[in-house]
Amino acid sequence: MYYKIKEINMKNILFIILILILIGSESFSRPQYSILQSYGAKCTGCHINTQGGGIRNNPGWMSRQSGLIDPESIGLKGLFDLTQETNQFADEMLTYGFDFRYQTARWGSQSGASERKHMVMQWSNYLAFEPTDWLTFEGLYNFAYDIHSVMRYPGQQPFAASAIIKPGEGLPTLRVGYFQPTIGTKYEDHTMLNRQFASGTRGVPVVPDDYAELGFQIDYEALPWLGLSLGMFNSENLSETKIPLGISASGSPVNGNHISTVFRAVLFPPEIVDGLNLFAGGTLFLNSPLKTDNGIYFGNEYYYIGNVFLNLGIADKFAIMTEYMRTVKQSLLEVNNLMFEFDYQVMEPLIAYARFERGNTDYAQADKNFITNSYVIGAKAYILPYIAFIPEYRINDKEHIEGYSSQWAFQIHVFY
Repeated sequence: MYYKIKEINMKNILFIILILILIGSESFSRPQYSILQSYGAKCTGCHINTQGGGIRNNPGWMSRQSGLIDPESIGLKGLFDLTQETNQFADEMLTYGFDFRYQTARWGSQSGASERKHMVMQWSNYLAFEPTDWLTFEGLYNFAYDIHSVMRYPGQQPFAASAIIKPGEGLPTLRVGYFQPTIGTKYEDHTMLNRQFASGTRGVPVVPDDYAELGFQIDYEALPWLGLSLGMFNSENLSETKIPLGISASGSPVNGNHISTVFRAVLFPPEIVDGLNLFAGGTLFLNSPLKTDNGIYFGNEYYYIGNVFLNLGIADKFAIMTEYMRTVKQSLLEVNNLMFEFDYQVMEPLIAYARFERGNTDYAQADKNFITNSYVIGAKAYILPYIAFIPEYRINDKEHIEGYSSQWAFQIHVFY
């Protein structure tokens, strides 16, 4: 989800970024780093959330990035030493951070016309409170949601909050509250084709990045080689989202009264080959009426999002990320999307990547099949600690339209 800013000029943006550095922030993780810099560790090795992203725990805080420029060489050693002291307060019961992303992009088209847009993609504040070893409260609020209401996706939410209950070592945890169900691998790129419906015109997200719902989730992470999750959620906000039903029509994928069920299983096997890190698994998000007339079973009008992924690589060298997503709305559409990405760590603070994505959406009622191929090259460069610069070039080729569209995008990511 992108937010377009007309009122803020470049000087104001730079001032905001400076303020964010002084205050501190918390980044969404890139799952690639689990391979490249965490030796295949689980998301819970650095994050409170089992799916990754959001606020970091203490080990995650200790694994902060270095930068291409030494702060001391430009007279900022004192400032960065201050920010590196801690992100925890009140005897380590409170953990605070936030995530700020600003992007400028020129969008091309088949007609050749283009327009450069400037936008705040995200301004999420995070807070976690751990009064005891067995209970954690966590939440976030995205101030970017309020900047430009026209640019919101249906179903997107400005906040999330939950309580995580940990009864003991080796036992499952219970997460209850208002948060996003576990769907596939959580990437920091909100524009990935693998998470969109291929359509006749503009891509439509399968699930908005800030989608959240009231529900609960049971997570089992006690075994180092296994992660399991099972959850049930309301679908009121999901019913507000829109899916394409043909060339121009769109509608809700679900009835807001139906319950959504989420399954997740991830394997983290030990080194099969010396130095090779690997994790693989899948998730299933199913929304369907629950029938009880002859036992308990799922009825018709179902809607599901299934993901399988395999990610491998060698720490400090490269990572290969793959994911397949299949989405089905009964009798209306079928989606089969594929993503393949290669990441190469030039040095610790500089990672280059190339990605191929293929989106295929078959609209049963309209008897139409749309295919889009996306080619992406880019890099994530940590200019200074907590400040990343991300240049990216993307080509979108819709097979039903002659020619292709392309886009240069530049993003500043300030994190802590």
